[in-house]
Amino acid sequence: MGPRKSQHSAATARAQLGYRACMQPIVLCPTQYEASRVRRVTLANGAILKVIGVGCGCEKTLREVARAYAGERSVILTGIAGALGSHATIGAAFTAERVIDERGDTHLPYLLTHTTRIALACSRDVVIGSAACAALTQRTGAAMVDMESGPFARVAQEVGWHWHVLRGISDNAAHELPEEVMRWLRLDGGTNYGNLAVDLLRKPRLWPQVYAMVRHANAAMRSVSTALHETLERIAT
Repeated sequence: MGPRKSQHSAATARAQLGYRACMQPIVLCPTQYEASRVRRVTLANGAILKVIGVGCGCEKTLREVARAYAGERSVILTGIAGALGSHATIGAAFTAERVIDERGDTHLPYLLTHTTRIALACSRDVVIGSAACAALTQRTGAAMVDMESGPFARVAQEVGWHWHVLRGISDNAAHELPEEVMRWLRLDGGTNYGNLAVDLLRKPRLWPQVYAMVRHANAAMRSVSTALHETLERIAT
């Protein structure tokens, strides 16, 4: 009886571990920078962390993740976003109450948290300037914008994920991103330090903008980390 009980206990423990691994929530970030800012939180809460790349081209990586982690999992897209109006302040974190993708289709997240909820628009391009922000708000009714939530929402709904989008605000019409910002990002989510160095040498006027961009992004990601921790704790209970 002793060996049988021991074998049964070991099998039960393995099954429980396998079940918990299967149910691990997944946190997705477009860039390596964003992932580095939430890595401690994901580790503390037993979540899987993946970098999916920037822009609508992230859909390929999303589908690879979906093949590896299909089923009714809790999956959270997180990182920074831009504000389209006064409702979203720099440094604050918000939950997407709905996602209006780059095609104009609306998607409703499965998961919602106590974090303030506002509408999120997905754009194929970086939105710069008050006129562009106002036009996107008028077209979509959104208060913040990113470049990945559209593909994420479509893939998440296709594979049955319990999905959620959590974003921190790093820029707005008064504190715009430099027009060169996409040159400083690789499609895989890394930083193109070569292009960044060249632009800073050729255009010294960019230094204050880059400093402000980093400061605002850090503030936004601190809020995101706090909200993400609360979200992952809620998922676990």
